[in-house]
Amino acid sequence: MTNIIQFKPKEVEKIAEGVYTDMPFPQYNELDAIRSHDLTSFMKDPFTWKHEIKPDSEASFFVEGRLQHCLFLEPHVFHDEFVVAPKVDKRTKAGKQEYEDFTATVGDRSIVTQDLYDACQARVEVLDAFRPRGKDLTELSVVFDYYGDLCKARFDMLQNDVIIDLKTCRDASPRGFKQAVKSFSYHQQAAFYLDAAASAGMTEVDRFQFLAISKQHPYPYAIYELSDEAIEYGRSLNQKAIDQMKQCEKTGIYTPFNLHNRIVEISLSEL
Repeated sequence: MTNIIQFKPKEVEKIAEGVYTDMPFPQYNELDAIRSHDLTSFMKDPFTWKHEIKPDSEASFFVEGRLQHCLFLEPHVFHDEFVVAPKVDKRTKAGKQEYEDFTATVGDRSIVTQDLYDACQARVEVLDAFRPRGKDLTELSVVFDYYGDLCKARFDMLQNDVIIDLKTCRDASPRGFKQAVKSFSYHQQAAFYLDAAASAGMTEVDRFQFLAISKQHPYPYAIYELSDEAIEYGRSLNQKAIDQMKQCEKTGIYTPFNLHNRIVEISLSEL
């Protein structure tokens, strides 16, 4: 196992390559390094990747994902990062005042509803057998060189030298998750994370698994692992994305959908 570095906040601006523990997500998010999501988004559309306005970190889908990960992986930091909103009637003067008094105490924490908290906690209870225990490591931040570029990855959990990635899904069934792999390019993520581990000296880490759970009650779940061929395919796409990124940076040209202004013909069979 490679040496794991205790994170220190002052290191955020200029951080060395390595594996960091206890790095809060906001600090990880601020690191100026390429993520797996950058590569998959770039492959879909360089133009949008370059020019889109990044979603608010407090957008509901971001907050739900962070909350789910926190309750499953790091429940001890819940009160540092989240606060449950009181149920008040904000249509009334008293309710408005109570909510204003509440928000004045929130600080930098994310506000979540009681219903969202309950749903996330219920999923955690369903996945109790898979929760971190003993020597399992959670939320490891890896900063590494990837084909000459500084990159970053955040492992949800490292369990017996296997990277475990928690996914909440609309459909966690084999059919549904296979479609999610295609739609969200999870094969690229898996290859990226395994290469991150290898680059950081974690040579014993050579497997990546998805722990997928449905968002809807009763929260069925399954564990998935991509084949070696699928991982290698994801790796080739990552390398292609990095190469194309460098070319776009060199020319300053990011064309929509990688079409380079070609006219796309749509045939009758496609209608």
